Amino acid sequence: MDASGGSTTPGVAVGHHGSPVWLNWVLALLTVPVAMAVSLFAFGSVMGLARCTSVGCQHAGPGEFWFGILAYGPPFVALATIGLSFLTAARRHGVWIPVVGLAILLTDLAVLAVTFRP
Repeated sequence: MDASGGSTTPGVAVGHHGSPVWLNWVLALLTVPVAMAVSLFAFGSVMGLARCTSVGCQHAGPGEFWFGILAYGPPFVALATIGLSFLTAARRHGVWIPVVGLAILLTDLAVLAVTFRP
């Protein structure tokens, strides 16, 4: 470790007493396929209700407004996570940006799974 608090190990960039920078970027870039999966799950859930004619199906889902946020929001969460990672990747607690982004996406998926339950 050098005087600035960074690592002197060749090939391993570490933020100031924090996690490796590559971990931050792996997690940040992981938000892209997770966001795609959440969006596909949302639209698949809606298409699963297309042929349903029972009364229970009419009230399935989070409603039009919330469905729009839950279905179209994940790409923006992934984009914001990657954008913020450019600013925070080498900082001490910068890894929390992609962790929070992934948590938001997984919460979105959980809400969709619960609200579209028959």
